[in-house]
Amino acid sequence: MTMNGVVIWYSRQEFRAIIWCEDSKELGIASGPTAWRNPMVAVEVGDVVAFRVERRGHDRICRDIQVVDAQAAPTLPAAMLAKAHTPPVSGNRLLHLCSSRD
Repeated sequence: MTMNGVVIWYSRQEFRAIIWCEDSKELGIASGPTAWRNPMVAVEVGDVVAFRVERRGHDRICRDIQVVDAQAAPTLPAAMLAKAHTPPVSGNRLLHLCSSRD
């Protein structure tokens, strides 16, 4: 299945990303340079990307990822955190992961 989404976290060193998917269901996971169509293209939080989705258990693994609209939604991660129903927990690695830019 192909889908679009927005990069909400990205690690340049490891080519890892968390992607909010257009259907607003589970987040997509990109892991390593082989997940990207061209791993040398600059990727930033807020970029709209297109990708293929593979299910692995409960995870959505993103493959063949390509940027289609750079910086189309740079404030999305902050907006998602602002709408969270639970307060941030000190030391919560997931919240740090989603709010950092590596």
